[in-house]
Amino acid sequence: MTTAAGQEVEMYYCIPIPDGDWRDIFETQAIKMALLHNAIIRGFNSLLYYSGEVQPSTKQLDSLLRYGQENCKLIHHHHENEETMYFPFLESKMGQGRMSSNVRGHEAFHKPFAAFEEHLDAILKHPSQWDVNTFRQKIHGFMPTLREHLIEEIDTLKSSEIAKYINAEEFEEFEKKFEDAMKAQADFSKGPQLAYINGDGVNGAWFPPIPFFLVFLIKYALWWPHSDMWAYGCCDKHMNIKPQFAPYEPPVKATR
Repeated sequence: MTTAAGQEVEMYYCIPIPDGDWRDIFETQAIKMALLHNAIIRGFNSLLYYSGEVQPSTKQLDSLLRYGQENCKLIHHHHENEETMYFPFLESKMGQGRMSSNVRGHEAFHKPFAAFEEHLDAILKHPSQWDVNTFRQKIHGFMPTLREHLIEEIDTLKSSEIAKYINAEEFEEFEKKFEDAMKAQADFSKGPQLAYINGDGVNGAWFPPIPFFLVFLIKYALWWPHSDMWAYGCCDKHMNIKPQFAPYEPPVKATR
């Protein structure tokens, strides 16, 4: 892929969305996980792409770096919620250790990911030291391992396997508690916007499941304070993918 500035940039393909009906409590587990994982991939694709269009010590660079920090926070929140709530629930029903490979996957890219976060902090403090090649190398240092983990984790959420151990009613009860906990953690002026600018309006326009009145606040009233960051997403606020990122999108799934 070539950027608007004429630079060649390597980016990463999104993960195919699993088959199934997103309204089914068992089938939706892998589907939602894939949608969220692709939002993470899009976040770093957009950083790779737009890093070629900013200059040292500019407002645009500051906005891009702060946008990078928000994408890093998304990974931390996602993995913390998995390790403290989601995986323990599944293991309490399916057996101890069933999700341990996923936790190992979190650990596998930790060191190079931490190095990238440190680099973000350093350039924010010393923007004159910005170098696009170093920035991209830091992302490439962890992205192949992260993407592999994001794929493998979906394979541990097969609906046929989960349904052997958990009935629909108890899973729905857990899901409500889990979603309530995530909403309580959310900073609605920042985090949720990532779900739209890096979301999937084709395969997952219904995701994330946020009430309409909150969607309105997120996309409008709470959008503008950090609109300089959201300009760097792969999509606009309505999940319409930008042309330069379209080749990396997953195949379109038939609606069920």
